[in-house]
Amino acid sequence: MNKIASAFHQYNWFIKLIGAGLLITLAIVLWVMDLERMMEAFVGVLIATYAIVRLVPFVRSQKSDLIKTINIIEITLNVLIAGIFIIAAFVTEEGLGSLFGYLVAGVLIARGMVHFYGLSEGAEKGDHLTYFFHIATLIIGTLIVARGFDVSDLIILIVILSFLSGGYLVYDGYNGYSIYRRRKQLEEGKQPEAEKREKDIEMPGKKDEEREQDRIVS
Repeated sequence: MNKIASAFHQYNWFIKLIGAGLLITLAIVLWVMDLERMMEAFVGVLIATYAIVRLVPFVRSQKSDLIKTINIIEITLNVLIAGIFIIAAFVTEEGLGSLFGYLVAGVLIARGMVHFYGLSEGAEKGDHLTYFFHIATLIIGTLIVARGFDVSDLIILIVILSFLSGGYLVYDGYNGYSIYRRRKQLEEGKQPEAEKREKDIEMPGKKDEEREQDRIVS
């Protein structure tokens, strides 16, 4: 098991390069092909997955009946909105249009409001990551309502994020490969020295045997 983990760590630069290629390819496909309806289905699946994954652990761990009920209502609405996205992607030809943005904004704003209400009631405990995440949901949701947002904007956003993430993975993979090559060179440089030391080390009893032979000859 340790050998597998070590090999995985040693060649993780290769996995990062594959991930970078997939992200950049995804960005190109989204930019070139007409996949707006599929993006609505993708967002619907994403929202539904996030809601369903939260449901059982939250209900089991939350002690406040009020906060539990509010979150169950939010999760139920999220699943319904996700269903609208998925159905619209496969049934309608033009998709949801501007309604898509308003529904996404509603999901984001509701998530932020429910989270901070739970904090204010003392029923939830937060940390820095969740705090800034839910602040972002409120800000982004408000901007979407004020500015408007549709699937084409989402595709542009995903393309930008894909290129940025792919570029970072390429850079990180390049550094990992450089470290891998330096490590290989160090290992290859140590092998001749180790062989030389093995030759210089005399076998036990070899020197005594040579002395005995010298005495016999003399």
